[in-house]
Amino acid sequence: MALSPAIARLACWLAFLAVAGVPCASRTLARDDGQPETEFFEDKHLFGFTEGTDVGEAGSREAEFTTTGAFGKKGGGIYQAIQQEAAYEAAATDRFGYELIALGSWHAIADVPGFDNLSQVNFAGLAAQPKYIFLRRGVDAPFGLAVSLEPAWIRIDDISGMHATNFSLETRVYLDKEFIEQKLLGAVNVLFASEAERDALGASHYALFGATGALTYRVAPEAFFGGEVQYYQAWQSLGFSNSVGSAFYGGPTMHLQLGPKAFVSLAWSAQLSGSPRRLAPEGLIAFNQSDLARQRGQMVFGVEF
Repeated sequence: MALSPAIARLACWLAFLAVAGVPCASRTLARDDGQPETEFFEDKHLFGFTEGTDVGEAGSREAEFTTTGAFGKKGGGIYQAIQQEAAYEAAATDRFGYELIALGSWHAIADVPGFDNLSQVNFAGLAAQPKYIFLRRGVDAPFGLAVSLEPAWIRIDDISGMHATNFSLETRVYLDKEFIEQKLLGAVNVLFASEAERDALGASHYALFGATGALTYRVAPEAFFGGEVQYYQAWQSLGFSNSVGSAFYGGPTMHLQLGPKAFVSLAWSAQLSGSPRRLAPEGLIAFNQSDLARQRGQMVFGVEF
């Protein structure tokens, strides 16, 4: 697929920044045992859909804009679903941070089996995400360990685009490690999300388990390139019964520092395998396309203030 002139110009500009020598964001943390201070990268957005453990330096504040897209159903037609997050992020301490999030959505669906045709933009809901670091990477242990909770109120179903009332809670565990100091970093996330939804068809319950892993390598002082894999298993219940399928994704990631206070992170993944919903509409039986799209993309832009 050919790039538009605007996208091509943006790619050239980002490539220029990657060679221009803009310092990569890092911060210095004091050790609790009184030993010399340790400097390391803030790695939250180095890995794409997978996140690092960091929450930012104590007292820091940041605006983040996350665009997540789901594209394509093999059964034919047009399927495009984009969720936009606008978040205020703050770190109360080096171990505890939180985000306050407003959600928007855009859906363009036409002639996809099992889906209503629609084209719409909506305010989609609100969420919050407190996050606590139990082990600081390079300070408490050779690896980092953190946990977050994300309660959310959603008024637009992110898959179908239909109006609904959805309450969800996602719990996520983060692990990360520097394999080569300031060069090669890796992260693993494990998540479990439970949802209760009411729409025009009635009430339903949904649960999702996910495990993701990523590696990224620093190719320039402010540029990281890597790859990640993602596995998801869904159930039509709040527990582990009535499975509705699974999916496995893989794809590349990129992170560019746009100066000491701004960054952009990009990721793209394609569904490589998976099991479908048992009663999937004809044409969507390959992989798990009733609940997950063939391809996923994400762009995060953040600026500290």
